[in-house]
Formats: sequence, structure tokens, C-alpha cells
Amino acid sequence: MSVMPQELDAILISKQDYRDNDLIVRLLTAEHGQVSAIARAGRASRRRFGGALDYGNHLRATLKRGKGELWTLQEVTLLNNRPAIRADLKRVALLGYACEAISALARADHAEPRLFGLLNVAALLLERAPQPPGAMFRLGLEAKALTFAGLTPMLQRCLECLCPLDGPPGPPLSFDPQRGGGLHDKCDDDGGRPVSLRWLLAIEAARRTPLKQLVGAQPPAGPQWALAEAIEAHAERPLRSRNVLASLHPYG
Repeated sequence: MSVMPQELDAILISKQDYRDNDLIVRLLTAEHGQVSAIARAGRASRRRFGGALDYGNHLRATLKRGKGELWTLQEVTLLNNRPAIRADLKRVALLGYACEAISALARADHAEPRLFGLLNVAALLLERAPQPPGAMFRLGLEAKALTFAGLTPMLQRCLECLCPLDGPPGPPLSFDPQRGGGLHDKCDDDGGRPVSLRWLLAIEAARRTPLKQLVGAQPPAGPQWALAEAIEAHAERPLRSRNVLASLHPYG
């Protein structure tokens, strides 16, 4: 029995050349999470794909499930190609990072409506913001992505002793990216990133705050890539777009 094609809203998160003219694309969908699909003649066919296959694009995709993990991308309708983002290098870098970070957490063949919504909202805000969003926007995005993936950072209690994390004059604090949470210094045996209670509470607040309200915000001093490292620890690979973003956004 043949499998009927499905029409799905999707965001293209990456692509790679395959054979002579084909492409392998990875899409994020609400219904099926991360989908890998072959776009036959995707590098040559203007009729079916028409330049729509670029990362971050919002698409209406016609997909047919194959026998293995690879779907077939039959047609696309371009809903938004993010033109305001692509005119600004910093926004482009943030979009690429958001796509990679969220895709590192999204599962295949598993509904991911919250991660799909987060990426779409992030892209819309990148389009509309008067200036490229700052560091708190990225940290909030990372904290929300981890939360929506079931990996909520533990920022108010110690990972080890489970007691509340106290600030000065209490014990010094640290953040362990491998375990995804804060620790009292006395409970940290693995050399976590030194942090203040203020930084931990700021990230917890950002995790709970609508992304729109974080566009112009800046975080307190602290390990500005600690949540990126937590995502990398879960994915067991580095986020390649992080270096590009860091070169354009010196967050510290």
C-alpha cells in the first residue's frame, strides 16, 4: 500500500549536496520533529523548488515518507524567505545559530511543536527587531530550547545537594554545562563555570520570559556560552555556527 504525501509547515534547518543534482535537506516540523528528505534535482529544478531551499526559510512542504529514515521532498511553497534577515550579517549568523541549536535538540519522528514554534518566533523577531538582538535573546532562546526538549536547566537549586543556590555572602556558585545546572562551589568536583547568583536568576527569568521581551536585553557578567555548551553536551557534537556568531557578537 502506497504512503500518501503529507503537506506540512516546515523550517529548513540545513542542506547538503547529494549525488549530481540532488539535495539532502533537514526540516523542522511540528508534527514529525526533525525530518531528513531527499530533494531530487534540488540543485537544478527551478520549477519545483525555485530557490526556496535555504536555511531558515519557512515552507509549506509536500513530503512522502520512504521505507527508511529518508523522506522525499516533492514540492515546496515558500512562505517566508526572511529577506530582512539576509540583508544583515549579524542577523544571518543568529538565524543560522538558532537553526543549528534547536535542530541539535529536536528528535526525529517525534512531535516537536514547541521547538518548531520557538524557531519560527525567533526568526520573526530577527526580521522585525530594529537592531540585531543581544546576548540575552540568545541565552533565552537556548534556555527555552533546552526546556522544550525536556532538559530544563536547574538554576535555582544545586544539582548535587538540591539546596537553594545562595549568593553572597553565601558560598560561591558554578554552572556545569554537562549536567545542565548550578552548583555550590563545595558541591562542584568537575570544574564548572564560575557564576553569580545574579547570572543564574537572570537566565531563569529569561527562560520564563517571552522571547520578544528579550530582544534588547543584556545579561549580567557570566559564562555567556554555558547554555550553548549544555546543548553541545546533549548533542555530543560542537555547534559549528557558534564560532561564526561569536566572531560577530563578542558576548564574552
